[in-house]
Amino acid sequence: MLTRQQKELIVKEMSEIFKKTSLILFADFLGFTVADLTELRSRLREKYGDGARFKVVKNTLLNLALKNAEYEGYEEFLKGPTAVLYVTEGDPVEAVKIVYNFYKDKKVDLSRLKGGFLEGKKFTAEEVENIAKLPSKEELYAMLVGRVKAPITGLVFVLSGILRNLVYVLNAIKEKKSE
Repeated sequence: MLTRQQKELIVKEMSEIFKKTSLILFADFLGFTVADLTELRSRLREKYGDGARFKVVKNTLLNLALKNAEYEGYEEFLKGPTAVLYVTEGDPVEAVKIVYNFYKDKKVDLSRLKGGFLEGKKFTAEEVENIAKLPSKEELYAMLVGRVKAPITGLVFVLSGILRNLVYVLNAIKEKKSE
């Protein structure tokens, strides 16, 4: 049993974390073994190091921490047993993908991913799948570079075609004069 001081410390720490986090995802963890949760945490640690955490926290403490961090509309997520994933460093979408795929691999009902906040914007359980299917930041950067590069590549191709045609014409004139 936690003492009042320990609870206050947990609420204070969680409030500070929630103020600077890019993702908060609430999930129902019932039915998972300790080994399952350890596996999920190791997947997150492998990708993020200390930049992401998946913790089981009492709803009353989460409620106080979220209220102190000035979040609104989170009450629906704090029904039943709740674990919280938060990301302080790195791509938050990748963390959602990891948790989503973990639940999918374990054949757990995906509606148990309750929803949360991405960059301060609330999302619901129905939107978790859409977020998990978003491309990562690196993929988005690659798409952007490809789109910026395409017109330049096209221009170079057209200009080289004009020069190539000019060379063909000059060669034809040279051959005609040499006959």
